Amino acid sequence: LILFGWRRYVDLQHEAELREEQERRAAVLASTDPVTGLFNRKGFADEADELRARGKSENLVILSFQVQRFKTVNDQHGYETGDRLLKSIAASITDAVGRDAVIARLSGDEFAVSLLLPLARINEAEKIADAVLRAVTRPFTFEDRIIQVGAFGGIASAPAAEAKVPDLLRRADIALDHARRGRVARPVWFDAGMERALIAQGEIEQGIRFGLEHGQFLPYFEPQVDLATGAIVGFEVLARWSHPLSGIIGPDVFIPVAEDINVIGRLSEQVITEALREASSWDPSIKISVNISPTQLADGWLAQRIVRILSETGFPAERLVVEVTESSLFADMELARTIVTSLKNQGVRLALDDFGTGFSSLSHLRSLPFDIIKIDRSFVSNMNAKRENSAIIRAVTTLAGALSVPVCVEGIESEATYEAVVALGCAIGQGWYFGKPMRADQVRELLAGNSRSGQPPISNAVNG
Repeated sequence: LILFGWRRYVDLQHEAELREEQERRAAVLASTDPVTGLFNRKGFADEADELRARGKSENLVILSFQVQRFKTVNDQHGYETGDRLLKSIAASITDAVGRDAVIARLSGDEFAVSLLLPLARINEAEKIADAVLRAVTRPFTFEDRIIQVGAFGGIASAPAAEAKVPDLLRRADIALDHARRGRVARPVWFDAGMERALIAQGEIEQGIRFGLEHGQFLPYFEPQVDLATGAIVGFEVLARWSHPLSGIIGPDVFIPVAEDINVIGRLSEQVITEALREASSWDPSIKISVNISPTQLADGWLAQRIVRILSETGFPAERLVVEVTESSLFADMELARTIVTSLKNQGVRLALDDFGTGFSSLSHLRSLPFDIIKIDRSFVSNMNAKRENSAIIRAVTTLAGALSVPVCVEGIESEATYEAVVALGCAIGQGWYFGKPMRADQVRELLAGNSRSGQPPISNAVNG
């Protein structure tokens, strides 16, 4: 009986040890990222809180990072390569921050680091975060593949005695979001103004969604003028938000937010549709130019969407000019070539916008069938004070002339600038010198008034 009892005791003890080991393993699995071996979000929260408790008089610092283009790596090279990249990034972060930090992969492309620093050395947090960004964005080699991603970082800190890990992580994420939106390459510290701006942005997001449902986004039209005659040859469509409380809101407020919440395509299509519907009854010689965002140019169905709008509005394809920027072309040249070729085949004209500010202007002119070159306003401003700006405009005009492509100059806002670009041989101009962007009814009134007078529109502004 004693022997039986002893064996039973041993069995029970063994079962308890097994159960304890299973629970320990389950706890590890519950707090660990299976791909990188780093902590996951739960593990980070627990470990960072333990670190905070040991901090005493030190500051708890949380660094938040987001890897850019990770989804593209998965799409182009497969999930196995994506996992290998994640492991390499995890190792790089670990090497950059050292052993005394808590490191985690919070989600697919987000990482976080928690560490303690004395207040006198708090600025070291930025150096550590910068080291992480450099480590993450260096080229990684896998067999014959070289993969390089981007990254943004945010920093938040508070005395360990009063810090709360969830709040501090949220602040670091807000700083990260600020860096991402502003395309800031260095790590960004959190400040209270960012939180207020985020609340305001949330209100803008809700307003945009409501505005899309209720037709609040309208086309405004900026005249494009033949510099030799003063006649209007076209209008560039610019989006405006007719807000019920704030009035007319410019695109610098809502376009970045619309891009962030992935409604820029829908917003653009609404504005373009209304613009073409309005302009279909105007003088048939007048062209209408519309801007295509980089996000839209990454949409393989863009050409079909534009053709559908032309069909719905009855607007002739040959009167439509689609403007694309150099930087948007650079993102995916093959897809861009497919889209613009499809549009050209439908009769749509193409303009290379912001020429000279992108990556490889001459190669774009050689490889894509552009009908118009638009010189960015940055070359026009202060051109009379900066000789190099005039030299650049003259060179572009000469090149365009050799290619039989007209040049449109943006940002003409004074008579002196107008006279200067005319002397340089530019054919078309736009800017506040010829008139501010206007509503469709104002355009109709302008065109009708000049038609009755027999004078070319805008000619009085040009000819004095």
